[in-house]
Amino acid sequence: MREIEFKMENEYGQIKEGAVVTVEEGYLQDGLVVYYTIAPAVAMSKNFTRQEALKSREGTVTDVTQDKESGAFYVTVAFDE
Repeated sequence: MREIEFKMENEYGQIKEGAVVTVEEGYLQDGLVVYYTIAPAVAMSKNFTRQEALKSREGTVTDVTQDKESGAFYVTVAFDE
């Protein structure tokens, strides 16, 4: 089990605990760095090295929280890896 946190600027109401989500992989720096977006462009992960890339593209939302200072939402997704 591997958990990744995604940042979401607005609460769209589409992401709830227990939901199964699909992520899309994006590349930076000629493919040396990867990042993930919950489809369709709902929330974005931090950057990872190629060695840290996900093996699975589907995961389950385990937590949705809001940062009181910034107002941003953070979505935690668990992947079977």
